[in-house]
Order: sequence, then structure tokens, then C-alpha cells
Amino acid sequence: MPSVQDGDTLLLHFTSTRPDGEVFEDTRSGEPVRVTLGANQINPLFEEALMGREPGETVTVVLPPEKAYGKFRRKLVITIKRTKLTLDHEPAPGEFVKVEVMGKPCLVTVLDVDEKSITIDANHPLAGETITYTITIVMILPRAD
Repeated sequence: MPSVQDGDTLLLHFTSTRPDGEVFEDTRSGEPVRVTLGANQINPLFEEALMGREPGETVTVVLPPEKAYGKFRRKLVITIKRTKLTLDHEPAPGEFVKVEVMGKPCLVTVLDVDEKSITIDANHPLAGETITYTITIVMILPRAD
């Protein structure tokens, strides 16, 4: 049976799990994901873990925060005066809203709301967490060359 090599196009199923065991992404109930190795489509650590493996094999990759969604950065938790915002509705804690952070449009999480200001978190919702990925190789697709 052929093993995975750089440049191969694979069909993969994967499960992404938080440290508390919560699954936040799982492709097993749908179609597998199509990925070409070496095309910057997946994390390079996933590619490395898949090399030399065969269809049907499952690998587990544990990524620390700096290799997954980044470290939690306290400076990205910001309180903004309402006068600086243009929102089309009244935001609620836990909601995602689009605002400008450090000069760039950003999807942020609302943490707190009062009459004068809104406190937001511009970190990725999974920042600071170690994430475990379980990846199964469904198939190596034939090369078109």
C-alpha cells in the first residue's frame, strides 16, 4: 500500500479537541476534507505527522497555544468608548462583532457592555489553549501527472 509523500492529495477526517475534552470540530459526520501536502493548506506539523503513513491510519497531534491559535494576549482585551463604535445593534456579552482594532477590521468577542463603553476580546476564542487533533487518512488520491 502506498504511503503519504509530499505533494500528495489526501482525503482526511479530523477531530479537534480542547483540553477539557470538548470537541469543537469534527468532520467524521460529513465528507472528508481534501488537502494537498506542500500547498500550505494545513498546519506544517500536521503534514509532518502524516508523512509515511498509510490510508486508514490515524495520528494524533497536540499543539501548544503558540503552534495552534496563539498565546492569550492581555493587550487584546480592550475597553472602547461607545462614541468610537458604529454598531447596527446593541451588543451582548458573548456575541461576536466586527470592530477596528489597532487600525484593522477584526471579529471580536464582546465581554462586557455598559452605557459608556464596551469591553472586547480580540484574541481568537481558542487562544491560550493546547489543542489536540486526531487525523485519519481516508485516501491518497491518484496524482494527475
